[in-house]
Amino acid sequence: MSNIPTTPERNQAQNKRRYTTSPSPKVYRNGIPGILSNRTMNSDNPNSSSIDRRSLDGQANITSTGIKSIISRMPSSLNGANSNGTSFSGSGSKSNHLTSFYNEQMKELNDLQDTLAKKKAKLDGLRDIVSNGKEEFNETKLKWDKLRDSKVAKEQQLKVKQNEMAKLKETIEARKKFLEEGHKLHLQQMEVENQTKINKLINEYKEKIEEVKKVKIKKFEDERDNLSKEVDSIKSKIDKNDVTLAQLMKELNEKYDKIKEDWLNEYQLEWKKNIEINETYSKEIDEINKDIKENLEPKKLAKEKELENLKERIIDVEKILHDRRDKKSHLEAKIKEREIKLQDNKDRQEELKQYISKTESDLKEINDILIKEETLRRSLHNELQELRGNIRVFCRIRPPLPKIEDPDTSHIKVKPFDDNNGIQAMEVIKSNNYTAGSGNNNNAPQQFKFDKIFDIGEQNSEVFKEVGQLVQSSLDGYNVCIFAYGQTGSGKTFTMLNPGDGIIPSTISHIFNWIENLKERGWEYKIECQFVEIYNENIVDLLRNGGGENTTTGNGKCEIRHDHENETTSITNVTTCQLDSKDSVGKVLQRATKLRSTASTESNEHSSRSHSIFIIHLHGHNNLTNEVSHGILNLVDLAGSERIHSSQVSGDRLRETQNINRSLSCLGDVIHALNTPDRNGKRHVPFRNSKLTYLLQYSLTGNSKTLMFVNISPSNSHLNETINSLRFASKVNSTKIGK
Repeated sequence: MSNIPTTPERNQAQNKRRYTTSPSPKVYRNGIPGILSNRTMNSDNPNSSSIDRRSLDGQANITSTGIKSIISRMPSSLNGANSNGTSFSGSGSKSNHLTSFYNEQMKELNDLQDTLAKKKAKLDGLRDIVSNGKEEFNETKLKWDKLRDSKVAKEQQLKVKQNEMAKLKETIEARKKFLEEGHKLHLQQMEVENQTKINKLINEYKEKIEEVKKVKIKKFEDERDNLSKEVDSIKSKIDKNDVTLAQLMKELNEKYDKIKEDWLNEYQLEWKKNIEINETYSKEIDEINKDIKENLEPKKLAKEKELENLKERIIDVEKILHDRRDKKSHLEAKIKEREIKLQDNKDRQEELKQYISKTESDLKEINDILIKEETLRRSLHNELQELRGNIRVFCRIRPPLPKIEDPDTSHIKVKPFDDNNGIQAMEVIKSNNYTAGSGNNNNAPQQFKFDKIFDIGEQNSEVFKEVGQLVQSSLDGYNVCIFAYGQTGSGKTFTMLNPGDGIIPSTISHIFNWIENLKERGWEYKIECQFVEIYNENIVDLLRNGGGENTTTGNGKCEIRHDHENETTSITNVTTCQLDSKDSVGKVLQRATKLRSTASTESNEHSSRSHSIFIIHLHGHNNLTNEVSHGILNLVDLAGSERIHSSQVSGDRLRETQNINRSLSCLGDVIHALNTPDRNGKRHVPFRNSKLTYLLQYSLTGNSKTLMFVNISPSNSHLNETINSLRFASKVNSTKIGK
């Protein structure tokens, strides 16, 4: 009963009579029911209390049962009651004795009244608490029923939309197939038409060539006849004019002799030159003859053979031509049939054009529907994530280190996933060796429940399948936090930053792939990132001294700035890099990993001594609907939690460990405060107690989504830290973020 809260004590005059139907107690003065006189009590009994305790009706708060017990203890000589003990009679002396007796018992009456008042106040407080608890329980049950009905309705709507999408896809595929078949048929028809036109043109060209040939032959025959006539006329003239011919012959002989002499002189000179040229030509002729014998004659023989083959082929072709002519008549008949079919095809083509135009308009409508479906998908996806919980906790068990840790992990048992409740449970059993060292002999298994548990054999790719939905929420414009929590050496950095399949590289691949798909629906995204660490409660830029076209840097201390109106957070003097492709992220992660603070402790050779936070800003704009979204994705690799006596650190390492444990404790305080109801806006959440929680203030409240990975070691030697991590994660899992 000591832990049950009680209502504060109030003035007796202000106490309400609740949960009772008994009448107000009676008080007797001088043997008559009424109000006790303070003057009488003070005059007759100076040790009695002078406080007049009254109820709401102005009478002293003494129960009738207490009065009867006092009267029963009175001497019979002083008791003037009748047979039922309810009235008094007698002389004035008896009344005086009764008054003195009341004065003597007044202290006992006052104590009894105080005790009854306190118990009544406690009883009223407990009854108020029980009634309030019942009301809250009924309200919570009603809300739960509404949420469950809403979830079922949303799931049914989602199934209906998925069926509609599948039907739309089947319709589009059928239309595409029909169009492709129509195009193929049209191409075949075009090929037949083109071949027919080519054959027709060939026949026309052949006819024209024959006509031109006949015209030229006739022309040459006419010219030959004219020339023969002129020659005959000249011969007749020569036969008739002998004298003229002799004179002409003499003049011609003289001219001929002179020309002959000049020609002989020139001929001698040219003869010498020609001899030289002939020698040169003879050599060339010999070479040509040799080339003819060696090369050209074999080619000639080959060509002759080819010619013979061609002649044979011509004969065959003529036969084929004859056959083709026979077939021509059949083809002409078929052509007429094809022309009729062609006309039908043209009509069909017009119908196809109309169908294509209608299909294009339908595709445009479908595209508009897809844009609306994307908006609806975002809303349904967010509702689904809220139904699953704005804060979720996944547990991951790393494999035992070979040749270092005991491979026996029988003390950790993972149960199958519970589809009905959407949770998965695990049991941790303390071994006898462990309990003997701690002085505890309780070997009962401890059970923990989380949204999902990844066992030893599951890879990073399987882990990201569950994380991808939250990454999608950041693309939809919500703030998302993904934490990796656990003791040092439990595999947090491997889960978050392992090249290729870690959460951060897989997240970047998912973002760029999804952005490429959203371009068809009008969405364009600008991606910027920052990479910082919180080391000894100081923010350190892990991308400093980088430079470049897409990098902005500043000099000075990094400080957190909150815009409470827009509920956004910024960090001063920190490098911001624009991400254009998947490849650019690898360089950013390599540069940040080199600058992160690590050190060697007894617990881990390469222990992270800071909290690293990879902040991705996703600015989206839809050119078709003018929608704008701004989501922030915080990927946090927390420093390993460890006990000082187990890590055995001192100096700077000790200060680092103290700051790490303090910030993790502040994170737990914030999550615990978020789990309390915000009544009238008076809830206090201690975000400012740590740089980590202050930086993530607007990513842990409102419509934000939070996922915590609790990484644990399966080794029996780390069982104490494992249980502490699981307890912390269980508290986080029970937290519900209020909008």
